[in-house]
Amino acid sequence: MQQREEKQLEASIDALITRVAHLKNSLHNFIFKLENEYDRLTWPSVLDNFALLSGQLNTINKLLKNEKTPSFRSQVIIPLLLSPDRDEELAKLTEQRVPVFSHEIVPDHLRTKPDPEVEEQEKQLSTEAARIGPEVAQVKV
Repeated sequence: MQQREEKQLEASIDALITRVAHLKNSLHNFIFKLENEYDRLTWPSVLDNFALLSGQLNTINKLLKNEKTPSFRSQVIIPLLLSPDRDEELAKLTEQRVPVFSHEIVPDHLRTKPDPEVEEQEKQLSTEAARIGPEVAQVKV
């Protein structure tokens, strides 16, 4: 039973990695067009790019919500090796975004809750939303 679940988790992760890579590639291509071909871009082509990105995000969302996909929330990630030194392999894997996996960086990258400031702001917005009635909220929209 355990081996089947591990294979299912691995297959789900591989599928997710593939979908995210496609999304990343499409996003990179769109940004390139915006930065380098902005004078030739037409509004319909921009909308097409947004539709493509939206479709890819929806596909990832469906993949994550699929009943055959194991819940990633129940998976525990434990850093086995922390080092203050630059790790070239890690830098290569993360496209130079994370060159070091140290005690300073781990809490930010493995955080499961929002930053305290964001959490407080969200709480204030929820309180305000609960305080005003649906009629007032409809008028504000």
